[in-house]
Amino acid sequence: MLFTQFEFIFVFVPITLIGYFNISKIFPHPAAQVVWLAAASLVFYGYWDIRFVPIIAISIVVNYLYAQKISASPPGSKRKVLLITIISANLLALAVFKYMNFGISTYNALTGSTIRDLRIVLPLGISFFTFTQIAYLVDVYGGYTSERSFSKYVLFVTYFPHLIAGPILHHGEMMPQFGAERNRRFSAERFAIGITIFAIGLFKKAILADGFALIAGPVFARATTGDLAFHDAWYGALAYSLQIYFDFSGYSDMAIGLSTIFRISLPFNFDAPYKSQSIIEFWRRWHISLSRFLRDYLYIPFGGNRRGELMRNVNLAATMLLGGLWHGAGWTFVIWGGLHGLFLAINHTWSRLIPRFPRLARFSTTRTYAILALLLTQFCVVIAWVFFRATTFDASMRMLSAMFRIGTRNLSQYTSLVDHSTFAAIGIGYLICLLLPNVNGLFRDFSVGLDVYKNPRIWSLVSLQWEPRTVWALASVGMLAIGLFVTLISGDLSPFLYFQF
Repeated sequence: MLFTQFEFIFVFVPITLIGYFNISKIFPHPAAQVVWLAAASLVFYGYWDIRFVPIIAISIVVNYLYAQKISASPPGSKRKVLLITIISANLLALAVFKYMNFGISTYNALTGSTIRDLRIVLPLGISFFTFTQIAYLVDVYGGYTSERSFSKYVLFVTYFPHLIAGPILHHGEMMPQFGAERNRRFSAERFAIGITIFAIGLFKKAILADGFALIAGPVFARATTGDLAFHDAWYGALAYSLQIYFDFSGYSDMAIGLSTIFRISLPFNFDAPYKSQSIIEFWRRWHISLSRFLRDYLYIPFGGNRRGELMRNVNLAATMLLGGLWHGAGWTFVIWGGLHGLFLAINHTWSRLIPRFPRLARFSTTRTYAILALLLTQFCVVIAWVFFRATTFDASMRMLSAMFRIGTRNLSQYTSLVDHSTFAAIGIGYLICLLLPNVNGLFRDFSVGLDVYKNPRIWSLVSLQWEPRTVWALASVGMLAIGLFVTLISGDLSPFLYFQF
């Protein structure tokens, strides 16, 4: 089920919600609610494809049992062997399902072989539930208390608002909430907040993300087979930047809204990343839970910045290359990750140089510098998105060649794909990103989500704050109605972009 489907909104969520808050009247023990929500989450996952359920079930059971063994083992070589064994098993499963055919195609390209791809169906959300469990295992090995309740562990892994596209959860933040007494009773206020956030996310997905997809899709499709006009390439790249922004932001909002209805707080996974004034800040605001995972479980174990500037840059590059590969089995994703690793290394070097030059240090505090930094950051992000979206390396190079007018081809012979009025739509999209507050800001006084990074509250030219008033109720109903109407006339919306990862 998609969050945007009628059977999800009008059947699955109401049944799950009513059962969740009423089962405690029959079974007063908190475990009853946990089991109910875990079972509902497995039903939600199995609705996509029943073949995926045994895969995630085996993953949960094996990882849980190994976590118990690691927790019970004294420090020493046996404990370390257990950790290495189970992490290797997780990565092997991920490699088989997600990267086997990528490895075969790469081998064929290098050797000229003609090995056929295997008929492997990629389980939905495998990267998310695998990384979530790896983080848990590493923390148990490091001394964190292992969760003894199997039902809580199952819910931790399968919790349906996050299961398909994140955020990547941390057990220390989530497990104490499951079955907690303060969360077991229905709250009208939390319901109203949750519905409002869900409506905002649905509007972002149905109207904005899928609207910009209509611009970006034909441009990137043309890039796979032929050349592009200058303006088409730029419109396509900018439109995709807005598409993935509103698509992922919309999903993140809907996940937090759904979870808020159940009185459970998910980590914020999005915090106005297009308002960032550096790539460093961008990665503190974009896919925040993944940034934390990469920092805590890759970058720091690699050595972080403890061995000097050169090794820091090497560690950044390695971390982001792996982060790119996590997003997809293709060299374009690796290049995307490598570009961000390069951008981060340059950004760190620049930040270190600024204090050495007093005039530059003074300029860095001005509004002009802030605007230039924002534009440069967005430029770098858009260029990297070209590789993220393009289906092949050649397609990405055709896009970039057109964007920077590389080559001497006469592109006037090609029929334009995008009308110049598209510029207005793209401009409005960026104004929404830059001027309006996000969910974090709208509900800053209501403890809606968990702050992963302690980001300072981002600036917003339009100040809005949610309140339990009629005007917000009408706005929520309006956004929900528009989103559902578009879903109805379009015959269900396209899946969220991060479902493929």
